[in-house]
Amino acid sequence: MKRTIPRSLVILALTPVLFAAPPDVKNPARTYIPDEALQAPVFTPPAPVVPKPLPNIRIDASITLENEDSTTLTLQRGAASTLPDLPPPPPPEAAAPPHEFTAEDRARFTYERRHNLNLGATIYDHRVSQIQWTDQETGTTYQATCGFDISLLAGIGGLVHDGENYSLFLMHSCADTKDLDPPEAAPFLKIPAGAIRITTGNANDPEATAPLYFIKDLLDSEKERLTIYQAAREKYHHEAAAWAAAHPPVPHDETIIFRPHRGSRYLTNPQPENKGATTR
Repeated sequence: MKRTIPRSLVILALTPVLFAAPPDVKNPARTYIPDEALQAPVFTPPAPVVPKPLPNIRIDASITLENEDSTTLTLQRGAASTLPDLPPPPPPEAAAPPHEFTAEDRARFTYERRHNLNLGATIYDHRVSQIQWTDQETGTTYQATCGFDISLLAGIGGLVHDGENYSLFLMHSCADTKDLDPPEAAPFLKIPAGAIRITTGNANDPEATAPLYFIKDLLDSEKERLTIYQAAREKYHHEAAAWAAAHPPVPHDETIIFRPHRGSRYLTNPQPENKGATTR
């Protein structure tokens, strides 16, 4: 049986993300963002890398290459591995008969697709969003110009609507209208705040266009929480970038040791160039 999704419903994502949806006694149909989806990371400087000492094993062959930054990469073939042999792979299983999808299977697939949507967007001046998505049921490509800033949803992992969980994934970029040449070449920037205009696709399909109306309502009701969350994300990225700039990677020489194992031709014909040498 086909599930009909109301116009106020959105589906934003790649894969389902499950959240515990606490009941809202006053408004059981409330659409909101779970608290766990608004947990911005806190930057912690990574621990320093501890150099790994080379093992004291026999080296049968070695070659050193020089990198463009004057560091070296040394590749060595060491003594045979003493680890147990890998077990042989199990015999292949007999091919299962093709599965015949039932009406319940197809209804479940439709439900899952309607709860997963991948959105792309370009946001101008954090005021107007040009949004693109594909209706996964029909394969129809959609585009819309919207008078709101969808970038506020960046990094949000999931949503709840009518007690059901939805996951979202948004790929977006932000632009300045002053970078347009000429600025008046983009009449879509005059769209009123909160308005939605479907420019590509079937504007009369309530299921395919539902994401935009859900997003608008969500941004109206969750703007304060989203603004705080985005400020925390920006702080995290700023601190991480500042730390990386203050601690650039130090070039150093690298040594990689390969040890022959079961099936290696070097076990029967090692051809050591400097047999007997060790890494120490």
